[in-house]
Amino acid sequence: MRAAGGDDGAPAGQPAALERTLAILKELIAFETVSARSNLAIVDHIVALLKAEGIAARPIPNATGDKASILATIGPSDRPGIALSAHTDVVPVEGQDWSSDPFAMEIRDGRVYGRGSTDMKGFVAVVLAHVGAFKHAATAAPVHLCLSYDEELGCLGAPDLVAEVARLPAPPALCLVGEPTSLRVARAHKGKFARRLTFTGRGGHSALLHRAASAIEAATEVASGLFALGRDLRVVTDDAFEPPFTSLHVGSIHGGTALNLVPDRATLEFEARTLPGTDAAALNARIEAIIGEARARLQAQAPEAGIAVETLSDYPGLDTPADSAAIRLVSALAGSNEAPVTLAFGTEAGLYHAAGIPTVVCGPGDIGRAHKADEWIGLDELAAACTLMQRLAARLGEPLDTFS
Repeated sequence: MRAAGGDDGAPAGQPAALERTLAILKELIAFETVSARSNLAIVDHIVALLKAEGIAARPIPNATGDKASILATIGPSDRPGIALSAHTDVVPVEGQDWSSDPFAMEIRDGRVYGRGSTDMKGFVAVVLAHVGAFKHAATAAPVHLCLSYDEELGCLGAPDLVAEVARLPAPPALCLVGEPTSLRVARAHKGKFARRLTFTGRGGHSALLHRAASAIEAATEVASGLFALGRDLRVVTDDAFEPPFTSLHVGSIHGGTALNLVPDRATLEFEARTLPGTDAAALNARIEAIIGEARARLQAQAPEAGIAVETLSDYPGLDTPADSAAIRLVSALAGSNEAPVTLAFGTEAGLYHAAGIPTVVCGPGDIGRAHKADEWIGLDELAAACTLMQRLAARLGEPLDTFS
């Protein structure tokens, strides 16, 4: 059942900023921007919205030209400002039992339903609803709108965008990534890298396995080594995170076609989620040693055999000091007196942090609702995010160095 209200489904009597947010969110949810598809339609839509406000936006295309990020600056580009970062892609809905069309926004009982409502088109809509306010207020510090693609595939679309942000005439003094944190201020999360290994052996009859080279045997040797390494990594802990250690996880192993055949091909996928401060080079060296030993044993049986390594995703962690000016500013904008938290999930914030831009994660919605059927965000959560943006606008008439 739809809530009574205007054409956007919004209940009557909402504050103007929230009504505008809901109208934009309805439009954004209607774009089926699952990561497997092009996002150019939503890019064109957002660019047109900004153009209507007199704001020039620059699409940053990928190598094939079927996807793009967006970078737009509101206010003086030669002064340090604030970057507002989000992604336009969403996860698929296939196989999920939705009670309404996932790509048609519905409001029921104070909740806004639709794919991406909480992760993270709700934040994008709030930002776009306040472009006019930013344009009027940004006389001393600019706002940079930074919208990426393929975040759900491992932050694949963000590196080119972050590089362009870092090359601005005056790089941002702060980046706010609006991932859903229930508007709690988050200062840190783990980094992540994920890889797919493809094992090529030599097939044969299982009665003559000495003439063959089993790809599955090599894959299980690597898996066993990774599990052992993962146990070793648990020695170093940081109770600010859950789990409090760097984790190593094997998510899939596939191979073989029949019991009486030695498999000549197998695949294995694994990921590592690293605590801030982890020596990534040393960890990768240990992983490469495990792979190298299995490769040598496989090639000793069949010189043509091998193990190919493909990187699926790779992004750094975030580690912003709890007492930093960035944390103080975002806490003030969010109206929070709580200590900053850490996140169990990764974001594009680590890339901004690695580029030398102080970065904080804070946005409306709850990550526990993301990626599920009947994903939703509360009207009260969107209203609170509108208040955050209004507080931000009120700060843009003074230089950023006075914010701390």
